[in-house]
Amino acid sequence: MNLQLENISVIREKRQILKDISFTIRPNEFVGILGPSGCGKSTLIEILSLTGLPSSGRILFDQGLDIAEHLEEYKKSFRYVPQHDALYPALTIRENVWYAARLLLPKSSVQDISDHVNLSLLRVGLKEHQDKQIFKLSGGQRKRVGIAIALLGHPRFLILDEPAAGLDPAMERKLMLLLKGIAESGTTVLCSTHVMENIKLFDKVAVIDKIKLVGQETECGKLLDFLPTEQLIKKMDEKNEDYGKFFEKLEADPDIYYWNRNSETSEWNHPVGYLGSNFLETLRPVGHILFPFFNILFRFLFYVVFRFLFRVLDNMFICFPAARQTFDIFERSLRIFWKDRFLLISTLFLPLILGFLIVLSQQSESNIYPLLFFSIIVSLWFGMNNSVRGIVSERKWYIQEHLSGLGMNCFLLGKALFYFLLGSIQIGLLWQTLYWCCRFFCLDTLNDEMILLRGFMLPEVLFGCYGAGVGLGLVISSLASTESAAVALVPLLIMPQILLSTVAAGNSADSFDSPERIRPVMMIKIMNTEKSETAETTELLPPDWEVKSTMEVFRWLSFFCYSRPALLMLELNIRGYPDQTIRYGEQIHFLSLITITWFIFWLTFRFQQKRWQTARQ
Repeated sequence: MNLQLENISVIREKRQILKDISFTIRPNEFVGILGPSGCGKSTLIEILSLTGLPSSGRILFDQGLDIAEHLEEYKKSFRYVPQHDALYPALTIRENVWYAARLLLPKSSVQDISDHVNLSLLRVGLKEHQDKQIFKLSGGQRKRVGIAIALLGHPRFLILDEPAAGLDPAMERKLMLLLKGIAESGTTVLCSTHVMENIKLFDKVAVIDKIKLVGQETECGKLLDFLPTEQLIKKMDEKNEDYGKFFEKLEADPDIYYWNRNSETSEWNHPVGYLGSNFLETLRPVGHILFPFFNILFRFLFYVVFRFLFRVLDNMFICFPAARQTFDIFERSLRIFWKDRFLLISTLFLPLILGFLIVLSQQSESNIYPLLFFSIIVSLWFGMNNSVRGIVSERKWYIQEHLSGLGMNCFLLGKALFYFLLGSIQIGLLWQTLYWCCRFFCLDTLNDEMILLRGFMLPEVLFGCYGAGVGLGLVISSLASTESAAVALVPLLIMPQILLSTVAAGNSADSFDSPERIRPVMMIKIMNTEKSETAETTELLPPDWEVKSTMEVFRWLSFFCYSRPALLMLELNIRGYPDQTIRYGEQIHFLSLITITWFIFWLTFRFQQKRWQTARQ
């Protein structure tokens, strides 16, 4: 692939980073970008990999095609390997390359993808290690996994940002020899480096150094020379300098070696929440005991049922790239979740333990509402706890995959499907735990209100609360800068659901029509209309009924809490209140809050995605 840079300059936040970079790369060349730290090597790599934009100049490829005008053609021609790998530590080498292949080769069959994966692993020498998890690999092996992903689909141009960073000399040498072989096999390779020991392997070297501009405190990068490696080595030999000393002097004063320095230089940037982690740590011995059972169960379900189902669906999705991407995100999230055995076991046991504790502490002969209320709060917490790290922990992977063609909506839908599958299991376990514990503890005093636990009204409301919690958790995860910050914000959103609830507003044994309680939205509406004079509604009002100003503020604040309409819907169902307007009003209120939450998340993620990409530029 022929690539030509013409006067590329980059200005970020009123600071010049690169100035007038021009050189040409010929097909099948192995080209190095050499220079000290801070000279703009990574910025130039970002420009070529489309993760950044130049302020001026242009880039031509093939027969003079401008990248700006033929963006899609250029995207199909190159692969980019960032300095910090974007690999999923819990997955194996093959699984990482497999999911990358499905994204990069959306219209290929399962067999074709498997062939591409095998070939890439063979080219980088990892075929025999393909079943190792990423977190068990050495630094050099992780780099080779990234290169294997980049080689999928036989790209014509491979771009790497300091691939040897953090490697020992032996591993660095092996990696550079691998890149040299890739270039000789027909793929143009460009990589940045500040290490001099292996420059003999390059066909050409672009030397960039920092220069000072008038009126600018910091330095910017400028191309000193772009020449064959033999000429660079000859210049070094003429000065009788070794590679290390050459680099030190280059950084200190490039004029010692280069003649084309001109007057321009004087003219012149585990998703288990913290609150439960200590408690869950005590379950680890139980997890080790039960691990063989769950392992056998999973192998049966996955290899016999899910593998067959996934293969059928995968062949169906070839003609629908968006559906295939969504399915891939869902499947990968499920696989990562399964590999964390402790998280899997704790997720299954939490509903059982919390459901038992709720019934044990809140069971009563005459009042079921505290039990229902804390079930609602626990369901909200399940949703937030499962999703609060879902975006912030995968941000760097998402950005890299998005640049490779992953659609935003496909990613979000795939993650949502995974969370809702997880939630359906947790809410189902919580529901059944509540029912059977109530039967056990309240068998002699079981009243008509307990019949609610037998129907589907309770799991529907609890699952709705779980969905609202997932939406809130994803909003936090999109806004937070770190996983710790995201987890720290969970209490800030879960506590208002308790403090502004109907249970906290007075005597929880009273009905919703008592003045001590927060009334349904539609009940307030009825009381303020002419219908309040009718006999049916007048019976609901005590003689001294009066709303205090503090209660008015309290009521409208609680309007934005999911626990309010959720509990009121259950109460209306238990009491069999005849006015359907109130019942429908609370259902609309509940569904509206959930819809607004997810819409806010979608807008937040869309805005944050642009900011993440801008930050990389």
